[in-house]
Amino acid sequence: MTGATSSKQKPLSVEAARTAWVEHPHFKYRGCAPDSDNPQRMAGNPDLHVGAHHEPDAWAPETQRERRAREGAAVEVCLSCPVMVLCDAYANSITPEGKLAEERGVWGGRTGLERGRALIRARHALPAAPANRFETPQKRAVLRALAVVWDPFEVAAAAEVELRRWSAAEGRVFDCRMDVRTANWQRSSLVRLLGLPKTASRAQLLEAAAGRGLLDGVRVVADDGSVPAVPPPTKTSAPARPYQLLLPLKVTEAALEPSVRPRRSRRSPSRVPVVRVPTLDDALAPVPVLSFPTARCLEAAA
Repeated sequence: MTGATSSKQKPLSVEAARTAWVEHPHFKYRGCAPDSDNPQRMAGNPDLHVGAHHEPDAWAPETQRERRAREGAAVEVCLSCPVMVLCDAYANSITPEGKLAEERGVWGGRTGLERGRALIRARHALPAAPANRFETPQKRAVLRALAVVWDPFEVAAAAEVELRRWSAAEGRVFDCRMDVRTANWQRSSLVRLLGLPKTASRAQLLEAAAGRGLLDGVRVVADDGSVPAVPPPTKTSAPARPYQLLLPLKVTEAALEPSVRPRRSRRSPSRVPVVRVPTLDDALAPVPVLSFPTARCLEAAA
C-alpha cells in the first residue's frame, strides 16, 4: 500500500518508477482518470473534479476546511485504485537534487505533507549498529535491568547488581559502579544503536532488542506503553562539599594603592612605567597604628 521498496533492494529512479506506473496494464483504470462521459469529472468518483488530487490554482484559493475535505475525498479514491502502489512509488522517488518526484498533491493515498514528513523521517533514521556494539558490560547490564524495571534509580541499582554478578562469574575485574546519570546515558545510547527515534518508548526499545537476540532468556516485565526509553533528566542529590575557612590577611597601605595600568606611548615604546605589585610580605607586614588627637588637644582647640 505504501509502495516502499525493501532496504536490500536498490530504489528505482524517477524515470523508471514513472515508466512502471504508466505502462502498467491497469493504468487506464486508475481512479483519478477522467470520466468517459464527463472528462471534467473523476472516474473513481463522479462527484469530484478531475483535478481534486492537486492543489487549486492561485486565483481560486480554498480554506483549510475545504482543503481537508478535498484531500480526504481524493484519498478515498486512491484506496480503491488498482495502481495505487506504483503511483506512490513514483511520487515518492527521489530526484538527483534529493527532492520528491511529486512534492505536492495526493499521490498513492497520501498527501504532500504526509509524504514530505516521511522523507524527513527517513533521512534522520539511523541504521542499527552491529551486534558487537552491544557487548559492553554496561550496555548489557542496563538493557537487562530495563527489561525488569524502568524507574531511573531502580534501573541503575539493578544494572550494578548485574555488573557485580558478571564480574564474579567471569573472573574479570572492571568498574561495577552504576549511577543514575550513567544508566540514563546508556539507555540513550541503546536507543541510538538500535536505530530508534529519540522519542521511542521502553516497549519499542525492548521489542527491537528482542528482535536482535539481545534479551534471550530474560523475563520482560511489560508496562502500559507510556514509559519512555530515555527518561527526562533526573535530579540527583549532590553530596555536601566541605567548606574551606579563609582567614583574612592584614592589608597595608601598599596593598590598598590602586593599580595603575601602564600606558604605551607611541613615541617611546621602550619606556614603560614600572608598577610595584604587592607581595605576600606586604600583606603580612604589621598594620601601621594611626594616632588621633587626645581630648586635651580638642579642649585646647575649642
